[in-house]
Amino acid sequence: MNVKFIDTSVMLNLLEVPHMCEDVQKVKEQWKRTLEAGDILIMPAATIIETGNHIAHIANGNKRREIAGRFGEFLRKTANGEAPWQLYGVKNTNEELLYLADNIEEFATREIGIGDMSIVYAYHHYIEETPAVGSIMIWSMDSHLQGYRKENVSMIRRRGK
Repeated sequence: MNVKFIDTSVMLNLLEVPHMCEDVQKVKEQWKRTLEAGDILIMPAATIIETGNHIAHIANGNKRREIAGRFGEFLRKTANGEAPWQLYGVKNTNEELLYLADNIEEFATREIGIGDMSIVYAYHHYIEETPAVGSIMIWSMDSHLQGYRKENVSMIRRRGK
C-alpha cells in the first residue's frame, strides 16, 4: 500500500491557479499514474485551507469564481466520500498544537509556514497510527516537503517496537 499526502502545491497545479501552478503537466501526469496505481491519497485539512486562501487571492474575479467552483466540487466530493482521497487531520488536538508550538521557531527559520508544519505533523501522525503502509510520502512541488518519504513503514515500525 502506497500513501501520498497531497500538498497545497499539488492541488494548486491540479486546479491551475494562476501564478501558483508552474508544473501543471507534470502534476497531471503524476496524478494519472497515482490513480492508476491505486495509491491511497490523503487530503490534509491544511491543504484545503491553504488552497482556499490562494484561490481567494486570484486577481481576476471571473477566474477566481471558476476555480472556486471547481474546488467547491472537490470539497463536496470529499464530504460525500466520492473523492479519490481521504480527508485527514480535521481536528487540532492539543498534541498537534504542542508540536506546532515546539517546532515553529525551527520551521520559521527555514521559511516553512504553519500550514506545511501541520501537513508534516499529519504525515508523522498517520505513520504512527497506521499499522501497515508500504511507502508514505508528502507529494509536493515544494523542495522543503519533498524529503518526507519512507519506504516499508510497517517493517520500520515493527523493528522499532
